[in-house]
Amino acid sequence: MWQIAADEPLAFELLSPRSVDEAVELAARHGKDCALMAGGSDLLDQLKLHTRTPRYVINLKSIPDLRALNVTNDRVSIGALTTLGELERHAELRRICPALGIAASRVATPQIRNVGTLGGNLLQDSRCPYYRGPWHCYRAGGIQCDARHGVNQEHAIFGGNRCYTVSPSDTAPALIALRASVTLRGADAREMPLEHLFMPPGENITVMHRLAPATVLSQIDVPVQSGTRSTFIKYAMRNSWDFALASVAVALRMDGGSARDVRIVLGGVAPIPWRSTDAEQEVEGKMLDTTTIEAAARAAVAGARPLAHNEYKVALVTKLVRSALMELTR
Repeated sequence: MWQIAADEPLAFELLSPRSVDEAVELAARHGKDCALMAGGSDLLDQLKLHTRTPRYVINLKSIPDLRALNVTNDRVSIGALTTLGELERHAELRRICPALGIAASRVATPQIRNVGTLGGNLLQDSRCPYYRGPWHCYRAGGIQCDARHGVNQEHAIFGGNRCYTVSPSDTAPALIALRASVTLRGADAREMPLEHLFMPPGENITVMHRLAPATVLSQIDVPVQSGTRSTFIKYAMRNSWDFALASVAVALRMDGGSARDVRIVLGGVAPIPWRSTDAEQEVEGKMLDTTTIEAAARAAVAGARPLAHNEYKVALVTKLVRSALMELTR
């Protein structure tokens, strides 16, 4: 019988590899019987609720190479197990990539940020209460989206396709706006733009990302370009702990009074971090004045399809995009 709450996970064996290669080998050996643990903020909840019951937990925190954070003139390289607190407190990172530093500082509480990792924040699973509760929704292998006709104040207004969960990551919109890439090691070793890591429900409804089994997200790289401005704004019911009802990250470069290389990415409103290309086009190559900003704010909600109880997100996104662009004019 399904339990709504549980105090203790089922018994498992904790494995502590000393290298990424060893972690990959263990993951390949144990397959579906194992789970990879970064900071553990998400995984431990799932273990306690028995929504995941692995026989082995592979503790990535024992791998020193995953904690590196290097800032150079042209690149910021961040190990996937760098904590959100470290990002929040890194003065040079906050100067070069303000959007990422702000986003890291808005995740949950200081206690969680001191444990939670950047990789874990990017790869966390859906937080939809129907998916995590005693229902059997599409994402959990069922035959309907309970949120579609249920309580859906916090659900998607873009990109819903049988599933209306939202991407819960605060750092993902900021990193995508900053053109970040990720390095994967293991069975599916490759480098790819971070925005391609996330899985739309129309493509595969059962997972939030494209990370293959026996593959580890090892590093996040952010290119640094002179003159880039960026910011991140999150709206939540409370300033600490809560997930975003909506957020926006904006990055652009000013060139002779015109905005170039504009990226506008929304969070908390779609199953994946949502790039608003319509809003980007309203700003690209133009002066960042009131007319341009208002056009971009309206374009950011083009195509939104709110559910019965979350139409407020349309006005909220409009306001957030307007505020973020206004901030970058100062």
